[in-house]
Amino acid sequence: MDDRQKVSNSSSHTWPPLRLGLAAEISALASELERTQWWDREKIETQQLSQFRKLLQFVTKHSPFYGSKFSTSGADIEDFASMTAFRELPLLHRQEIQAADENFFCADIPTDQGKVAETQTSGSTGEPVRIKKTGISQLFIHAFSLRNHDWAGIPFGSKLTTIRASNKAYVEQSNWGPPFIFLFQTGPAQVMPITTPLDQQIEMLRKFQPEVLLVYPNNLKGLLERWQDHGFDLPGLRHIRTMGETLTEDIKHAVHDLSSEISVTDAYSSEECGAIALQCPETDGYHVMSESLIVEVLDDDGKPSMPGKIGRIVITDLQNLASPVIRYDIGDYAQVGEVCHCGRGLFKLDQILGRQRNLLVKPNGDRHWPLVGFRHFGAIAPIRQYQMIQESLERISVHFVTDQPLSDEQKLALTHLIQQKLGYKFELDIVDQRQDLPRQPNGKFEEFISRVS
Repeated sequence: MDDRQKVSNSSSHTWPPLRLGLAAEISALASELERTQWWDREKIETQQLSQFRKLLQFVTKHSPFYGSKFSTSGADIEDFASMTAFRELPLLHRQEIQAADENFFCADIPTDQGKVAETQTSGSTGEPVRIKKTGISQLFIHAFSLRNHDWAGIPFGSKLTTIRASNKAYVEQSNWGPPFIFLFQTGPAQVMPITTPLDQQIEMLRKFQPEVLLVYPNNLKGLLERWQDHGFDLPGLRHIRTMGETLTEDIKHAVHDLSSEISVTDAYSSEECGAIALQCPETDGYHVMSESLIVEVLDDDGKPSMPGKIGRIVITDLQNLASPVIRYDIGDYAQVGEVCHCGRGLFKLDQILGRQRNLLVKPNGDRHWPLVGFRHFGAIAPIRQYQMIQESLERISVHFVTDQPLSDEQKLALTHLIQQKLGYKFELDIVDQRQDLPRQPNGKFEEFISRVS
């Protein structure tokens, strides 16, 4: 029985709650997702391919990039009735999206797709990519957020703290914000920028006393170290949700050692595709959001990796008509899982082996997530890829991949931008090169590496 306090968004009705407009759309989609998660894998794949053909029909007409790409392939849209045929399509790489620029986007988006907005991501390989998203894309993001909380069993009346890069300023508010307030009464929320020094985070958490904490794994690791050294004083904390990085077993064990009453659930997402996979409510693995995405895990030969094997993640966004990614090599790695014993037919991943950024260490000892201003690099120079290595408390090596050498003026402007975003005038050693930056032996790439202990 669902005893959550639902809300009405009708000015003239409070009970039974009426949901109109966006709230009704979110509620309807969330209800549909409750059904589809229990479909078997074959039925889900059939519907995925049906939606893919619909998507392909649109993008080949309205995206210059895809129109050109598929006109030379000789394939007919109706050919894609099986995953075997689908896997014959070439992979999409970041450099292609960058080179296509505006030609990658679709024109004449149907009005029923809602508002189109643009975002940018550095992704797992440090290569900035521009993506446009429709209102339908946002609708799925909202619905998957609700699914995530349902699977984690988090009460909406809880006190919530979020510490993430998108938080621009410290705020305490009376509710969790969208999409939850569209449907339910929620508890209060504490919103904290990821750049807040860890000691200040500890103090703010102590004052607010959250029951739920949303945080990046590396930031959580820093908090755990301080709690282990100085004592843990958040007796009401019951749920930790992580995102944005690889959640390691060491971090999960450290949380359990701190308090066996705290659950830890992880989510795998990206700016390009939104929610990709959420942790299964009954196992440690992850279920792909197969109603919105086709996710493949490929071996070195480009073949599907078998359960238990590790391969690179390739994603197709089925719902975004503005700039869909089709067989997109996102740059992350995962281990394939068996069919989950929970009964859900959604594709299963045992582990996500994506990027893992390190914390910036300032000379005064403060440590926080390194926001370097990559969203503004393009206004100064055509940066294709970057990596920063903190060599000492005062010096950071900055490696840029560009098609042409950077001028002294561009280097100076980039230096000022990075110093401003990092909040300290580090000595920056800027090196630009034409060759792509190498990955680590395990296939990962870290945009920021700190060599300061």
